[in-house]
Amino acid sequence: MQLTNRRQLLAGIGATFLAMPGRARAERPAPFLPELARWQTGNAVLSPPTFDAGRLFFCGSDTGGQVDPAAQVPVWLRPHGLSGPAAFRPRLAEGAMLIGGRQGYVCFDPDTGTERWRYTARIQTGVPVLAAGRAVFGDGHEIVALDLATGAELWRFAGVPDTIAAYAPAVAGDAVFAGPGDGRLYALSLADGALRWQIDGRARWQYLRQIHFGAGVLVAGSYKEQLFAISPENGTIRWEFIAGNFINSHHVAGDLACLWSPTGRIFAIDIGNGLPRWQYQTTDYRAGGDDWASVLAELTSAEGQLFTLDMRDTLRLLDLADGSLGVVGKVPGATRHAVLPLGAGRVAFPMMDGSLLMTGLG
Repeated sequence: MQLTNRRQLLAGIGATFLAMPGRARAERPAPFLPELARWQTGNAVLSPPTFDAGRLFFCGSDTGGQVDPAAQVPVWLRPHGLSGPAAFRPRLAEGAMLIGGRQGYVCFDPDTGTERWRYTARIQTGVPVLAAGRAVFGDGHEIVALDLATGAELWRFAGVPDTIAAYAPAVAGDAVFAGPGDGRLYALSLADGALRWQIDGRARWQYLRQIHFGAGVLVAGSYKEQLFAISPENGTIRWEFIAGNFINSHHVAGDLACLWSPTGRIFAIDIGNGLPRWQYQTTDYRAGGDDWASVLAELTSAEGQLFTLDMRDTLRLLDLADGSLGVVGKVPGATRHAVLPLGAGRVAFPMMDGSLLMTGLG
């Protein structure tokens, strides 16, 4: 199904309004989330952390490290030595921890912090993805694959010069899907980087901001205001959803694609047909309302709940099944606007002072 303008958007979702939570109801003043632990990371600026196998991994302007949530100090902490900040959240796979930013990457042993290898950007490195023993990422207009164990280059695919592949590729099966900032979408062989197909969507989406794989399709957000479902077999667009304004980011959870639109709604879109399964109004932009602040932190989910963090450092959980509001709590301090569920009623936040905070859900 294709929804191509705001009028069609309203028509497409109108039939399901009665089944959806509508206007955000008035909220009582949010209590502060209880602080459980706080770790100093040695970073002036801390990037979003990662949770893997019961451990927290962090990086930032100066260091990378690992935290055991049950310990009072980091298990290890190392200066990363990059020429710029490690701006992307740590990626972990197959006994490797990759951190980096626009200037390149460093790979650590996640257990000990021992450095394994480095990659220096030729032009500008983008967000990486790890899969099948490979690190795949953009460097300028090229898509590059390195051996995750050694850092050795496996292949390099050249797109259009003078473009920047800044966003992470997606991997599904034996294929890599990359939108390198020039409006094109490439499907490449994960094994050797050979081109399988490409589509030129410059007239339609300008370029794709994020690509995720879920429920058998590529779910891609555009620089404009569309969310697309794209066939991984041949690049056919299966549906298009108009969010009414730019899409900051989207989160795929099972057969749902969740996003916040600056029009003032969180949408949970059925990946199968492109229609909202539910929506939650966060903002009506009228004076005196109980509006949320803007939601610029990436949405994430755990244990059936969608975690949303707004710019006033308020965390809210919405039920993924129906969008009903659950926990509402204030973070005790100023966050870097990222949220990481840890399970068992715990959540972590990178803080503006460079510390890593763990709270309960209250």
